[in-house]
Amino acid sequence: MNHYFQLAKNYIIGHKKAFITGAIVASVVAVLVVLFVLITVTNPSRIIYQPVKACDLLTPAKAQDLLGEKVISVDTNAPVVSDNIAVSKCSYTDSNPVQEKMMVAAIAVRSGTNDEGVEQNKKDFVAKKPTSGVEVVKDVGDSAYFDPRVGQLNILDDRQWIILSYGVGSTPEANSADKAVELAHKVLH
Repeated sequence: MNHYFQLAKNYIIGHKKAFITGAIVASVVAVLVVLFVLITVTNPSRIIYQPVKACDLLTPAKAQDLLGEKVISVDTNAPVVSDNIAVSKCSYTDSNPVQEKMMVAAIAVRSGTNDEGVEQNKKDFVAKKPTSGVEVVKDVGDSAYFDPRVGQLNILDDRQWIILSYGVGSTPEANSADKAVELAHKVLH
């Protein structure tokens, strides 16, 4: 038995570099596998595309161009991620003290955070579009329509579904497609 032990010892000493290299490679592979498993398990909704922040598109300066120098930021939030979609909102009003005449510029952005979310945005954009009473809007995003019943311009642009509203806040149904398109050009350019 000692003879076999001595042979094994001599073999290990003779191949010491190969054993050390093999041990290092096996350790690195094991660490990478553990990290991959941890990342996959702890982050089931993969965020591949960074969600758009609505207030990055409709900035205070752009709102001032539309509403005048004194604008009030009403609603700003970071994107809220749920499954494969992130939603962010931003709105501004002018400083008109008369509630019935207060102008509002608002945006909601629904971003696909991965390919599944982008496809879901496209499907939902088509599915939620009313079958009648909307105006198709050309030259804005990939596809766009204005819904006069709610005074909103819906735009499908790359990975985002953007909903814009611009007009008197108390009567959104009085908003015009032209005003919404004006806002869209400020937001998208």
